Amino acid sequence: MVPDFLLVSDQIGLSAFRESDKSDLIHWLQDDIIQRHTLHIPFPYGENEAEHWLEHTRKMEEQFDCRPNWAIRNAEGRLIGGIGRAMHQGDKNHWDEIGYWLAEPYRGKGVMTSTVDFFCKFWFEHSPLVRIEAAVFDINPASARVLEKAGFEFEGRLRKKYFKNGQFMDGLLYGRLK
Repeated sequence: MVPDFLLVSDQIGLSAFRESDKSDLIHWLQDDIIQRHTLHIPFPYGENEAEHWLEHTRKMEEQFDCRPNWAIRNAEGRLIGGIGRAMHQGDKNHWDEIGYWLAEPYRGKGVMTSTVDFFCKFWFEHSPLVRIEAAVFDINPASARVLEKAGFEFEGRLRKKYFKNGQFMDGLLYGRLK
């Protein structure tokens, strides 16, 4: 059984994405930095994209009988970001990949570092995972620092692995073991 809410700190919690998050998704994901630093979040981000995301999260919960994607919420319960597992090999695999984003006003305050650390500990405890990895674009040193502070180790450069906005981009691969 998946908990409805996970408390990361007295200021941050994780929950399911909700229909009521649609306007916050549209607002926060217009951010040029999020667009440049993520592979799969479309830009511009509108109502259709938000509806697709909400439906996708519901389908993944049904398919895997767990919550791979979590909304990051502030103390007032407002959506301020997202974090999730890719579920590349399903819910019984020993490794997976995570991804995340955070609204601009909350960056640089340790929110994402504590959330990533908490998220990894949660999955190590509640699944067969022994390895979690994350890849960030080499143009995103802030995300690389988040991963390092959250216990990930740099494992290598993925040369020209990603193709975005008409150009090949290098990724930096990080891994964390149980």
